[in-house]
Amino acid sequence: MRTDQPLQSDSHRDRPTDEYTSDRDQSYPGDVARLNGHELVAIDEWLPGTEPTPYELNLTDGYEYRTRYWRCRKCGQERNHRDEFTTPCDNPQPATALEAGGYSIDDPRTRRALNEKLDVRFGTVGPIYEVRSESGNTYEVDIEAATCTCPDFEQRQPDDGCKHLRRVDLEIRTGLVPAPDGTFSH
Repeated sequence: MRTDQPLQSDSHRDRPTDEYTSDRDQSYPGDVARLNGHELVAIDEWLPGTEPTPYELNLTDGYEYRTRYWRCRKCGQERNHRDEFTTPCDNPQPATALEAGGYSIDDPRTRRALNEKLDVRFGTVGPIYEVRSESGNTYEVDIEAATCTCPDFEQRQPDDGCKHLRRVDLEIRTGLVPAPDGTFSH
């Protein structure tokens, strides 16, 4: 290891503060909360200078510090603390196709419906759709009767349907294939 080069994390300290840029200006640590209809995400941001103290004393000689604030994904409001979101969300977003269908991403059938290569075909106006799976098999899905001709549905009859039934429902909700009456939802 060479010692005559500055460490990579210290290289930003050589820049003047008016030209401050960092590859870590904002990061999203994955902290999410829901409060009063808001869908909040924590944002960590690195700012130049030293962290302010309530006593207005400079206790460090740092060149940058980390601060965290919360932003609502739906309405865009930002607050320093998530408890400050006391009023209902101004702009509630419509439910996603998964939420509207009552599906959970934690359910293995839903994950397979989303991740596997399934080709949904709408032939004529009506509730019958054809779904060709990765294995090459083609199954008929009746979206109104909530049935499918696949072995999983015929043998187990899962509560929310098989992956083929879920995929057809999700594609109708997102406007990728028409509804049984031939219209698109988007």
